[in-house]
Amino acid sequence: MVFSLRHSGSDPDLSDSDSTLSSQISLRSEASDTIPVVVVLVVAVVFAASMLVEYAANPGELWHGLLQDRNVHFDAALQLAVAMQDFDVSTFLTLLLHPHIWPPAADLSLAVVMILDGMDLKLAILLDVVSWTCVAVLVFLIARRLFFDQWTGNVAGALAVTFALASPAFRLLGADVMLEAPGAALTAFCLYAYIRAQGKTSAQSERWWGALAIGLTVLFFEKYNYWLLIALTLAIAYVSGDLSGWLRWMRTHAATAAPDMMRAVLCDPFIIAAAALVVLDIVIRASDLTTVDLFGVHVVVRDTWKDVATIIWALLFIRAVLLWRKYREPFDVALGFAGRRVFYWHLFPIGVFFLIPKRIVDVFWFVGANWGQKPFSFRPLHAFSWQWLGFSQGFHVAPWIAILVLALAAVTVVGLRRLEVGARAVLLLAVLSAAAVILHPNQEWRFQASWIFSVWILAGTGGALILSLLTARFGTFARVGIAAAAVAGIVASESRYGWGDMAYAAASHPRPGEPTDLDFAKAYLPYVHGGRKVGFLTTLAENNFYGWTLREDCRCAAKTYAPAEEPAWSREQYRDATAIWLMQTAVDFIVAIDARSGEIPDPGYDALAGRIDAIKQDARFRAVASVPVPAFDAMVTVFQPR
Repeated sequence: MVFSLRHSGSDPDLSDSDSTLSSQISLRSEASDTIPVVVVLVVAVVFAASMLVEYAANPGELWHGLLQDRNVHFDAALQLAVAMQDFDVSTFLTLLLHPHIWPPAADLSLAVVMILDGMDLKLAILLDVVSWTCVAVLVFLIARRLFFDQWTGNVAGALAVTFALASPAFRLLGADVMLEAPGAALTAFCLYAYIRAQGKTSAQSERWWGALAIGLTVLFFEKYNYWLLIALTLAIAYVSGDLSGWLRWMRTHAATAAPDMMRAVLCDPFIIAAAALVVLDIVIRASDLTTVDLFGVHVVVRDTWKDVATIIWALLFIRAVLLWRKYREPFDVALGFAGRRVFYWHLFPIGVFFLIPKRIVDVFWFVGANWGQKPFSFRPLHAFSWQWLGFSQGFHVAPWIAILVLALAAVTVVGLRRLEVGARAVLLLAVLSAAAVILHPNQEWRFQASWIFSVWILAGTGGALILSLLTARFGTFARVGIAAAAVAGIVASESRYGWGDMAYAAASHPRPGEPTDLDFAKAYLPYVHGGRKVGFLTTLAENNFYGWTLREDCRCAAKTYAPAEEPAWSREQYRDATAIWLMQTAVDFIVAIDARSGEIPDPGYDALAGRIDAIKQDARFRAVASVPVPAFDAMVTVFQPR
């Protein structure tokens, strides 16, 4: 009787007691769920703060290598930041939409950070530091989500984040201005959002599908290949979750809709026009024409095939929009809420982006097999051994740690059926990304950075599976103690090792003690301050370094000018060409850098020194300062028109 009264609610005292007990349990559950995340966040923030302070104390250590990509990224971001600061909408849009190898979000996000921190070089790495911190927290959150049991999930997260925080190359990339750390953070967020989208309630699921769509869109505009890897991963994971259902759906629709659809496609004027343009585009591309004479007019047609490709896409896009307007209601119903979020918030913005001339070709070129140098082109065994060096000695403090990580990840593969559905996506990301890096024609160790966190998640998960089996019969305190000892043992083992040269090489990061390129800037900036047009005559390679140092110093849209390089020219030819350039170019200052060491391109110092000869012999300019830069055996001389 008491039992029935308690559940019927007729005893208010008992009901209040149950309600109080339930709320206490709920609060304890929320606390136990939140406290580990806060601990991980605090630890990651402490690491991140130390990275930022160390860089701010000596920014010059990062800036070595005039041809490093970080100069290109930072220069592009500063140009956008200056345009935003000056409310120069025309320049801002021109810079944002100007064709680059990488998408616009990479420059824009760094530009926003530079605006917020006052374009201070000491805070240049802030975006990457924050991204690195986010990766650490997301690694913990993802690993924890792979288990039904909260305690085991926390152990998996603790192990995984330990590997992440201890990685030398990953930490160096988190203290840079490159794209790897933001790319890893966005990739990890998309993976986490996908796992959360498999929520128990439709409201939770719908919210996280929306977050996933937005995350994928931002990642696409951050870097195309990062987006492609996670997009393929999640698509395969989603379809493989109900493969028989998808196959059944395809068979059903293929039998009923295929004939009618084929007739409609063959008769559609948009499709016919697009097909004709495809043939024309192939002919233009195959002929490799640069100019043609059309009705007596000389027309430049270099890269015209890219514009034709954009027109083809525009025709298909218009046709798709017309179909969507006609069948929007059944289309939305067929997609479901998950499909609608992905279509409207992710695929549609990308479709619009492809309408910008040449962008669709640029994207496919970037993610294709023709990108970069090819020292290991399609030689997977050589590429595997090369990438293993970076993985085992760059992203881990010692090879045995890397072997341990892979062994624990293998345990996860064996025990995959014991985990939540999201584990399949983590495994797919690691496998697909590793294969892509090995097969990519441009072999760079830092390419591992955007996805290596998935391997650490798998390793943490494998370690948690082992510990849960070994301590299944133990009490709570014993299990916690053993898990804490395991984490502490890994921390102690990894802390015994210093960072070797491979860590810096894997992160494309200068080694401590290397000469800094900022020595050049320190030599010329005091004497060109206030100049908006500055020419550079150097014996070094063309680069973006000079431009961003000027803009960072004046917080203005200063421009740099330099004569073209010709690898086959002699010293006399360089001198004569530079003399002509000096007569044709109006500048406020000329900076001459006579460097005998450093990144000197072909045809070498002796020929390029002809530039320095030209400015010294030109009576229209006077030298206002000469500053030696001993680290590069260089002399920096600033000239001003008389």
